[in-house]
Parts: sequence; structure tokens; C-alpha cells
Amino acid sequence: MSPALPKQIGRYQVARALGHGGMGSVFLVEDPLLKRRLAIKVVRASGDEEEQHLALRRFQREAEIAAQFNHPNVVMIFDVGVDPEVGPFLAMEYVEGQSLAHHIQKKDLDIETQIRTLIQAMRALRAAHRSAIVHRDVKPENILLAVDGRAKLMDFGIAKSFTWDGSPESGAVNPEVLGDTMDTQLLRLTSTGEFLGSPIYTAPEILKGHQPTPASDRYSFAATALELMTGRVPHPGATLPAILSHALSEPPVLPPELQGTLRDVFDHGLATEPDHRQATLMDFMEELIDALPQPVALRSRLFAFLNQDENTGVFAPPPGRYLHDSGPFPAQPRPEAKGKRKAPAKIQLNEDPKLAARWKTGKVPAYRPPSEDAGFPWLKAVLWLLAGGILLQAYWIFHHA
Repeated sequence: MSPALPKQIGRYQVARALGHGGMGSVFLVEDPLLKRRLAIKVVRASGDEEEQHLALRRFQREAEIAAQFNHPNVVMIFDVGVDPEVGPFLAMEYVEGQSLAHHIQKKDLDIETQIRTLIQAMRALRAAHRSAIVHRDVKPENILLAVDGRAKLMDFGIAKSFTWDGSPESGAVNPEVLGDTMDTQLLRLTSTGEFLGSPIYTAPEILKGHQPTPASDRYSFAATALELMTGRVPHPGATLPAILSHALSEPPVLPPELQGTLRDVFDHGLATEPDHRQATLMDFMEELIDALPQPVALRSRLFAFLNQDENTGVFAPPPGRYLHDSGPFPAQPRPEAKGKRKAPAKIQLNEDPKLAARWKTGKVPAYRPPSEDAGFPWLKAVLWLLAGGILLQAYWIFHHA
């Protein structure tokens, strides 16, 4: 049963509920001061003071991290606070659309839209890593897909700061400056011992208690890509203990439809050892696109989109609306191939057929600028009349002299 709809959260007027989950609820609200729509996330109602305190800390952490970098593919955070009725809340950008988890369930995204969504999520995650932030909770529920095709990464509530030795994407993390371990555990565990995040997408080294790195985010990203493209998760299980047991003791299970090079890409991305995974998110996406059993034209479009300058905020929408897949990797025809193409209309260069023929042969008359008096035809007529009168008078004098 859904919780009752509050009329107001902080200064924000509640319009309707956007969703409810095990950890809390999300509402569409209006800011009466700035006259804009926002989404507000609140934690699950609980009288436990410690859990409320931890929730507030997570929201504050998410707001602080969001303030460190601004990226077009990251959900913006505007406010954080505590409401006496609903408790801690987080006010963020409202994205009109659905999460990838919703689309995975509906199976309503074609392969091109899937990859374009992953590319945008990759850009957001790379920006976080360049800002020395590990997300730690990359999963389909935390990637929103707007109705215009723009993807947004959200929920940095359990993210962790780090420093690196070398490239910001290499994952060569210095463990001495990762911060207090107890703080990390408090942010991942509630007062009842509930694990924050999703073990299905969590890297094995994190489940074993090791510190998070960009490599662990890359594992979660690959697990998200696997479910988006195949509907399968790398570690199956009917219960949380079964999933954890499989993740800690067994290699990922890949669906049989993944064959050849494409299977190798996911074997690489979901490797148990962090050093055996692709070195960067860009490497993973390049290998993934190159291995797709799709037409060259489609892969060329995806590579072009992948190589766009992510720092400019340029966004190229997909060629069409979401398309339903008839299988995991169906060959998608190009949009213009559907139906008979209409011949383009002929351009009429000139109404004069002789001049038009000269255009076709390439023999075009030299350009002649219009005379200065072209706009005054009456002046020409007056001059001609005067000249004619002078000639007539001269003729008359000559013959009657």
C-alpha cells in the first residue's frame, strides 16, 4: 500500500507521487519561489532516529558531491533538508521519463537507443571519476532516460571520494587517503543492517570488504549493460544470500545468446579481478560497439556519438522513438529503408529554357551587375524622349534651312 500523499514538503507544494520503493518515495513538487517543477526524494517513514540521521547524511553527501561537478548527464541537486512530517528530503532536477529498470522490464528499447543511453551514462560516470568520486551504486534504477532520449545518472548518496596514482580513470587508488572506513560502512548500512546498494551489480571485491575504486564502478556499469541488452544479470539467485554466495564464489553467468567477440567483451568487463577488466569505460564502450552484430551504418552512428565532445553538453537525439526489440540483438534497418523513398523535388534554376540549358551544360553567362538606374525606368523614358525631340528638331532645321 502506497503511503499517504503529503501536501507539502519543506517549502515545496506536492503535485503527485512519482514512485515508491523499499527505501523511500519520490514526489513531483513545485517550488513556489522559483516557479519550477522538481522531484523530491524522501526516505521510508521510520521512527528510528539513527536511521533518519543516516538518511540525512546520505542526502547531504549526495548534495555535496553533486555540487563538485556539473555535467549534462548527471541529475542536478538543488536542496536538502528535514521536514517535520516526512523527515529528511532531497530536492533534485525533475526528469520526465523512466529509469532503465522500467525499460528493461518493458523491453521497449531498440539496440541503438540502448547503446546511446549507455554512452551518456558512461560520460557521467567518467566525469565523476575525474572528480575523484566513485559512485558505488551504478544500476538500471539509477539511470534515468528522458522522453527526448537524454540519459541522466543519479543517486550519489553512497558515493566515495578517492585520489589516484596516475590516470583518473586507471583506478590506481591510493588506499591511505580513502577516508574513514567506519564512515563508509555507516553509509552502506542502516541501523537494521540493511545493505545499501544492489549486490546484483556490486563488484566482488566490494562484497569482500575492499575499498571502492573506479574499477568497481566499471564492473557495475558492465553488469547494467548486460541486463539492459539481454535482460539477464551476472549473478542469479532467488534470494539475497543466494546472490551474494554466487557473486563471491562463482564467475558471472552470461546468457547463451552472447557469442564470439561480444561474449569476450562482457567476460572482460565482469572479470572477478579488477585488473582484468577494461582499463577505462571508453575502452569497454568501444569494444562493445565494435562487437555488436549490427549493420556497419548503425555502428558508425554509435561510434560518432561516442566520440562527441562530452564537455560541450552537445546532445544528439536518436533518429526515432523507442522501438520494440523482437530479440536480444535484432538487425535494425536504417530509418530511411522503411518504405519506398520519394525522389527529391527538382530545383528550377531559371524560367528561361535557354538559360536553363546553359546551366546544364556548364556554360553560364557571366554575371552582370544591374545598372545604377535599374530601379528608375521612367528616367530612361524621359531621356529617350528628349533625345528623340532633339533629333527631330535637328532634322527639321536641316531641311528648312
